[in-house]
Parts: sequence; C-alpha cells; structure tokens
Amino acid sequence: MSSGDEFATRNRALAQRFLQTAVVVDDEAHMALDGHDGPKAEVVEPGRNARSSSQVEQNPAYRGASHALDAGSLIGSFSRFGIICGVVDPKDAAEETIRQADIVVLDWCLQEDEPDFTLKLLRDLLTGEADRNSLRLVVVYTGEPGLADIGAKIRAELERLELEPEENEANTEIRYRHGQVVLYAKSDVKLEDRSVAEEDLPGRLVEDFSSMTEGLLPGIALTSLTAVREGAHKILDRFSTELDPAFLAHRACLSEPEDAERQMVNHIAEELRGLMDNEVAEKSPASADSVKAWILREGDEIGRFAFGDRKLNVEDTIDLANKGLAASKLKDNAYEKLSAGFSGRNAASLDKRLAWIMSFRTVYNSPAPTLWLGSVITMRQDGNETHLICMSPRCDSVRLNGKTSFIFLPLVEPQKKWRTQLVVKLGDDFHRTSVKLESASLVDLSFKPSAGRNEVIGIERESNGGFEFTDTSGERYAWQGELKSEYAQRIAQKFAETLSRPAVDESEWLRRMAGK
Repeated sequence: MSSGDEFATRNRALAQRFLQTAVVVDDEAHMALDGHDGPKAEVVEPGRNARSSSQVEQNPAYRGASHALDAGSLIGSFSRFGIICGVVDPKDAAEETIRQADIVVLDWCLQEDEPDFTLKLLRDLLTGEADRNSLRLVVVYTGEPGLADIGAKIRAELERLELEPEENEANTEIRYRHGQVVLYAKSDVKLEDRSVAEEDLPGRLVEDFSSMTEGLLPGIALTSLTAVREGAHKILDRFSTELDPAFLAHRACLSEPEDAERQMVNHIAEELRGLMDNEVAEKSPASADSVKAWILREGDEIGRFAFGDRKLNVEDTIDLANKGLAASKLKDNAYEKLSAGFSGRNAASLDKRLAWIMSFRTVYNSPAPTLWLGSVITMRQDGNETHLICMSPRCDSVRLNGKTSFIFLPLVEPQKKWRTQLVVKLGDDFHRTSVKLESASLVDLSFKPSAGRNEVIGIERESNGGFEFTDTSGERYAWQGELKSEYAQRIAQKFAETLSRPAVDESEWLRRMAGK
C-alpha cells in the first residue's frame, strides 16, 4: 500500500465511524417486493436531448425505470456502514429533515419533472441560518443523463449565492466554501464512472465525505465529535432528572438565579471534553504514524521540503514533525518558515488562522455575545478604526443596575515592547496585534444594561451581520470576537503586573547592566 493510500485509509475509517445519518429525498422511491424490482425498461444511451427524444415519448416506462429508486436496497446498504438512512417524499417535511443529516441525497426532478424544488432545497440548506459554515456533503442522484448540464446549473446557483464554487471541468464534483455537491446517475443511465447502483452508492458517498475531511486536524475533530455522538447518553445519565431538586437549590442560592443555566452548560462542556480527551488518547488520529503517512504522501509530490533556504528530505522532515524543532537539522528561528515548508507555499495566513482558533471561542447567534473580559470591539472615529479588548472582570460586567464604566486596552500593530499578542479576525482577514499593556492607554467607555437584562448584550446588525454594542452616548462598536476565558485572564494578569510595579531609586549602572 502506498503512503497516500495508507493515509486515505486511516481517514476513511475515521469518517465512516463519524457518519451516522443520511436522508434521501426522491419522489420515485419504492420498496421492492420479492420478485418485483420496480419498473423496468431498456437502458438508453444518454444524449443532450435524451429525455425529449421520440424513444422516450414512445416508451413511458423509460422514466419509471431510469428514475425509480429502490429504497430498501439503499437503506440496507447504508446500514452496512453503520449509517441510518431515511427516505423522504418531497411532499413531506423534507426541508426540516435534511438539516439533521450528515449526507443529503436529492433527486434532480422532484416535482413535475422540473428541478426548481431541488434548487430551492439546496438554497435553503446551504444558506439557512443553521447551516452557516457547516461542512456538508450534498448528493444529486438522478435518472437524468445530462450530469454536466445539471452541474452547470448547480454551479451557477452556488455562484449566485456567493458560496465560491471551485472550477471543475466535468461539473460532477463541485466544491464550494464549506462543502461539496457531487452528482451521480442511477444505474439505468450509462455514464462512465458516474452511474452507480443503489447498493453501491453509500460506499461512494463515504469515500466522498472522507475526501472532504482528509487531514490530521480533521482526524482529531472527527474522533472528538464521534466520541460526543457515541457518549451523549452517558452525559444525559450523569445530569439526570433526579438532580433537579439540587439544581433548583443551587439556582435559588444565586444572587442572579438565571446564571445557573450558563453554569451548567460549562460543566456539561467539561464532561464532553472528558469524552473527547479519552477517545483521542485511545485512537490517536494524529499519531507519529499518521504524521509520517501525511508527510510521505506529500513527499511523493514535492520530493523535498523547503524551510526557507534550508531543504530537508522526507525522512528529516518526518523527524522534524515527530521529534520537534529542537531535535531537527533546522535552527530554532526557523519556526516562522515551518508551515510554509510543510505546505509548499506561503502559509502565513494559516499560522494566523490556527492561532485565532486556539485563542478565541466561537459565539453563535444565540445567545448573543456579552460585553465583558476578553470581548474585542472596534471603535470608529474620524474614519479611523481602533480595536479594543475589554479588561472589566466578568463579575463586574453582570448584575448591572444602570450606567456602568467598562475599561479597555487598545490593540496595536505588533511591537517588541508589547509581547502579549493576539490574532484577531477582522472581516475575512486575520491580523496579528499587540496588546498595549499600559495604564495611560486605558479607554473608559460607559454602557447601560440591555433592556430586560442586567448585562450589556450585543445587538445583531441588520446591514452585514455580526453584532455591535452601543454606549450611553449613542456611539456604536462592532463586536469582533471573544477570547477564551483562560487567555483573557492571562492578559488581565499581565496588565495587573504592569500596575503593581514598585517605583524604586536604584543604581542606574545596575539597571542598565541587567540588559546584558
């Protein structure tokens, strides 16, 4: 087995274990009875006008044969991969059902032999609020022979939705911003490499999903999420209803009883983390062997890895990744060139992106963000933008009764003087910044608690999405993100250290010698 095949096999196993559900929407689905396999007709060689040809018009059985779907065979085949498959008629609640599935399979012509309803399902699925940035595999499985034409229509729709579809000459595998649409023909249509029988379709789709999630980090994510899916019932058992009286007692003792919900979410998250830690430790999806397989696969294409001016062969590159920079043939200051060397291209944006993921927590639309320690906002004055990070402790940012002062520190261009740095996402770009840790730079802004609340809650902007806060003078501040609590606390501690420096009269000679 080649290195590339070995790496793909590892990822396929992780993807297959992760996948749990598939939903098929098809108005020609049937459950074949013994000795009855649904409508039959001669297989017709496809052509651009195949469906409008006299052959089809004279043979009404053609549409039934080429468009029929043996639901029983498909469900059974999915089950062999451990995937629960449901087949839904488009007249039923298809839109709500497909949102819950890992794999969505759609017929092309779902109503009145037209694709309009399928395109509507695609639009709703890919652009709905619940599906922003969601990694999805969508499949068009059709008896129509013109897959290239169908793919062109789907590509045009994705472009109209600004989902940035990638170029693909065949138009049968269309990657877009957060997922992929693949097209397959039902077995009664002869198309080389794209005609697939119902019993073979699940295997092809597992391969397609695996190709979307192939990598070291996706492997860790798949393993972690699989642990959550398989261990969810353990968490439900731990937080059982018999603990409700104790929860109510805890809630009643809090000065703000509503805080009890958020507190329990934190504890549930810790339980989930325990499941993930255990599973990743057992499966080790990014183990030394996996890293070696990854590098061998990349090495098959580029041969040597260039880290700045220094080039390493494949074996030395494996040692670098598995034993560390200190044990490698590179100097310690080569850390800036590592991502570029592993990727074979300029990878500065990748380093920034990962740094951002590791330090900022994801805040979804609900609940809206709260203004407190670690919140990053943007102040706009006279056409200039100043980015600020909130330093007000969380305990001082809740249970507010009226106008309250919040303190902020500015984020500036990276400077050696200010070694505490953050990567902040501004729009679609990632920016490395320094936190200006000095009391003279403190910014004091006043806010009132949001209506019906005792804290300052972000309001969703109508223009371009995102959230904003409005101070007591009516000035608006765009919310850019929220640091994870441990990162925010570390910055607060460093700032406190700058405030607590004792002023002493010391020997100037000795002070200067300290720098040598």
